[in-house]
Amino acid sequence: MAIQRGREMGVTIDDLHERIEILYHDRTRDIDGNIVAGEIHTRATVWAKVLPISARIGERAQETENIVGYRVTIRWREDIQPTDEIRWRGKRLELVSPPYDVESRRMWTVMECRELVEDVEEA
Repeated sequence: MAIQRGREMGVTIDDLHERIEILYHDRTRDIDGNIVAGEIHTRATVWAKVLPISARIGERAQETENIVGYRVTIRWREDIQPTDEIRWRGKRLELVSPPYDVESRRMWTVMECRELVEDVEEA
């Protein structure tokens, strides 16, 4: 039985049913020459498969933070940088590692992301 192209990872083009925006920050220099983040721009708007893969509660500086991890798969792109962000369903996801080519065939780009969810106090 022949393996269908793209099925090794378990993703087909039909699985890309979520619309996402890949965002980047302009990098400018301040008066002292330090690099600072500027305005946010859209690098691309693409179809993706977005899967929540983890959730945990962490504590940092006496604050509780809820962290949700996502795996975002899109068709192969070379222009995504580790500092880019994803906008999906009104959420901002930050990349936690550089994007990678899971099958080394330039077919799919996978981005491991996280969303920090603010802790809502109960009334």
